[in-house]
Amino acid sequence: MGKYRSMRILFMGTPEYAVAALKMLCEKHEVIGVVTRADKPNKRGNKIQFSPVKEFALAKGIPVFQPENLNDDGVFEALSDLNPELSVVVAYGMIVPDRLINMPRHGTINIHGSLLPRYRGAAPMQYSVLNGDSEAGVSIMYITRELDAGDVILQKSIPVGADETFGELHDRLSVLGAEALEEAIGLIESGNVNAVPQDGSRATFAPAISKEECVIDWSLPAQQVHNRIRGLSPIPCANTHFSDGKLLKVYRSEIVRCAPNGVSGESAAAGSDITGFDFAGADCGTVIGVIRKKGAVIKCGTDAVCITSAKPEGKKELPGFELINGHYLKVGDRLI
Repeated sequence: MGKYRSMRILFMGTPEYAVAALKMLCEKHEVIGVVTRADKPNKRGNKIQFSPVKEFALAKGIPVFQPENLNDDGVFEALSDLNPELSVVVAYGMIVPDRLINMPRHGTINIHGSLLPRYRGAAPMQYSVLNGDSEAGVSIMYITRELDAGDVILQKSIPVGADETFGELHDRLSVLGAEALEEAIGLIESGNVNAVPQDGSRATFAPAISKEECVIDWSLPAQQVHNRIRGLSPIPCANTHFSDGKLLKVYRSEIVRCAPNGVSGESAAAGSDITGFDFAGADCGTVIGVIRKKGAVIKCGTDAVCITSAKPEGKKELPGFELINGHYLKVGDRLI
């Protein structure tokens, strides 16, 4: 069990992101119950789908609770009867009431996917990529009534790659969060916690992504367009439309530096593979050229992006070169 004795832990979480932390807790501690969101139909609506956390808990034989209302007296009594020493919340998806927060002897802690007080809210990892941050991380904090404002026990950070997507960062932070959680619980058990209050004046917010924010604005600089594509990939996914109104979901891109009469900078190294460029005379959103074996190049407010992976409406996700070969995108087309 490691340096410290195992603790009786109540876990609250729902998506795949939470599973790494739950797995670690099962290996190091006694998970006495799991609280997760209610089951829902799959996309076709013909089969009930369990949350990833519920599936893992059932496989481990851990009691699962799926209350519709956490304020219900019966829910409080059932969870209190488990006698947890600590509750851990990871992307549960519902507000936890005060009496449940304060029920365990050591309180309730949370893994948040940012370096607090930066990016309080529902989508911290997406905003790290959307804003082009070079660093992201996780915070282990005590839960309080105010959203993501509790005292921070510890933080861990990692660099963010220039082309890294939200999905890739999500998977890495899931593992990092489990590591940080293990360390934080050790501090709690040993009595060596020195939780630091957050500076609320430095807080920034990361609300849930709206449908409107998924629409690509090709008039923005290429760096911002690229960050939006990777920051929303694979879900909810940045999108644009062909001139006929059909949807194109864009999963991956690369920045192409452009001069008035063609390409420049790092893009010039691939000059023999670039054809059809006409940067100066094109409107934003226009396919101004193609890079063979990569994809179509779209003019932005400054410079351009090459679409290297996308999904036309009614089709599967395709690499950029197949979008060219399949004539989904050709020089002169306009995305809107």
